Amino acid sequence: MKIVVGTDGGVPYAAHLEMEDMVKAGMTPMQVLTSATRNGAALLKIDGETGTIANGKSADFVVLDANPLDDIHNTRKINAVYLRGAAVDRAAIKAAAAH
Repeated sequence: MKIVVGTDGGVPYAAHLEMEDMVKAGMTPMQVLTSATRNGAALLKIDGETGTIANGKSADFVVLDANPLDDIHNTRKINAVYLRGAAVDRAAIKAAAAH
């Protein structure tokens, strides 16, 4: 059975809470990360460009300041976000949301 991370938590960081719960339930951090990426894309039947990173693919990913395999809480330590290979200006988004 494939397990995926859901999005019904009602708060912007719900996925982080769900991933923490999945580890508490006995999954390894690697299994949780796979469920949040590759398995989620497969369940939604999104084309082969989504859910994994490989040479030649369009890249949507986050850069973390700490290894989530050491501690799943490290998924919250986001350094940068990239959509289709381009860095997202997170400061500009925060500033726009504040207005």
